Amino acid sequence: MKSGAVDPYCFPGTNVLRNLRGILDRSELERFESLAASLAGQALYRNPPPIMDLNYLKSIHRTLFGQIYPWAGETRRNLGRMTKTRTNGSVVRYGDSAFVDAELDRMLNLLATEKYLQGLSLDQFSVRAGFFYGELDAIHPFREGNSRTLRLFFHGLAHNAGFRLAWNALPATENARNTLYAARDRAVMHGDSSHLAALFHSLLSPR
Repeated sequence: MKSGAVDPYCFPGTNVLRNLRGILDRSELERFESLAASLAGQALYRNPPPIMDLNYLKSIHRTLFGQIYPWAGETRRNLGRMTKTRTNGSVVRYGDSAFVDAELDRMLNLLATEKYLQGLSLDQFSVRAGFFYGELDAIHPFREGNSRTLRLFFHGLAHNAGFRLAWNALPATENARNTLYAARDRAVMHGDSSHLAALFHSLLSPR
């Protein structure tokens, strides 16, 4: 979004996302969102569908955030480009909301033509998964919750391709988070998904 622009997803005059609970404190909303999404997401780790398409991506987001946001499962609209500033001061810029749907169609159609990465070796899967994760993260389909949605989407993708993807093996430390952010941001800002590929490789094992 442009500096000073009004975010239509927030309560007027605030930086708090409109939510079904009417929570007006940002920290309180973040705590509630984290707990609710975590509980809702547990069932999604079992038996992912064979077709990893846009409907499934949206259904993940709807399941995670349907009790929190009225726009859960809907791609973002009227936001322009989203930006985030990391703790080290670096800024990452995501795609314009005007092109989200078209870009999602393009990337998920490409994923389908690659047979959802099935039949690949672990090395090959890591490289292509890193590429697709970077592209989908750059599109940033939703106003909030993209990272959690993509983690579940790629868990299902790996499962169907015969791999275990152990996101929980990432240590829950600030350094680990920054390493993940740096790999994602490098793919988004510079089109270099090699660091993401290496990350996938470290978290994958045959199923």
